[in-house]
Amino acid sequence: MSHMLLEILVEEAFKGNKTSSTFKAESFVKVATKISQNFNVQCESKHVDNHLKTVKKEWGIITQLKNKSGFSWDDCLKMITVSKDVYDEEVNAHPNHDKYLNKKKLDIYEAMTIVVGKDMATGNYAKSYADINLEENIEVQSISIENEGEYEETTKDDSVEKLSKKIGDVAFAIQSLSKNQLDVNELYTEVMKVEGFEEIALDDAFDHLIQNEMLAKAFMAKNANFRKIWVQNFMNQHYYRPDC
Repeated sequence: MSHMLLEILVEEAFKGNKTSSTFKAESFVKVATKISQNFNVQCESKHVDNHLKTVKKEWGIITQLKNKSGFSWDDCLKMITVSKDVYDEEVNAHPNHDKYLNKKKLDIYEAMTIVVGKDMATGNYAKSYADINLEENIEVQSISIENEGEYEETTKDDSVEKLSKKIGDVAFAIQSLSKNQLDVNELYTEVMKVEGFEEIALDDAFDHLIQNEMLAKAFMAKNANFRKIWVQNFMNQHYYRPDC
């Protein structure tokens, strides 16, 4: 249900039905109607709003983790990677963060950013996605001044422009995925072509993909090497627990 909620709200954002803080009421109605029809449940706008709060909280956790010192973001695998020492320290302090580190593929992070990224002004996640990435861009682009220990920052306008382009590219990619029709037979054929895995394991991977249309479309958009990486990561998550 979460994936369908995000997919619909991404489309609504593209249509201009999202302000800087929330969606128009008609967008929630659309999501509730779609979920009710597809899952044979009674879903109302208030349920969508409540679930969106959970999405906001999870987005905030992921964003803070991926930007912490010692934490790396693998953009190909869509996962946060850390060393064993960093993993142990983080999980000891926050046991519920275990599911985000080294083994959870966060394909929907970009969609979450579009849906809730500008609406995180309160609580423990006071920095927005734009604020966090602006700091990263400024830090990376800073020039060290010898013997003074100072940094010359690029202008904020340049950073905003680059960040806007980056978010626009992500939005375009997700929009394209949303519009493409998924051919289930072709998906099955392509999954079963991946070399180096048992047939039953590939069949499990197909069953997982078919439950998430956006994830399946992303798989079909990858080349053979990245498809193999995706399947390997799926195996790591579902067939054994990484030693980390």
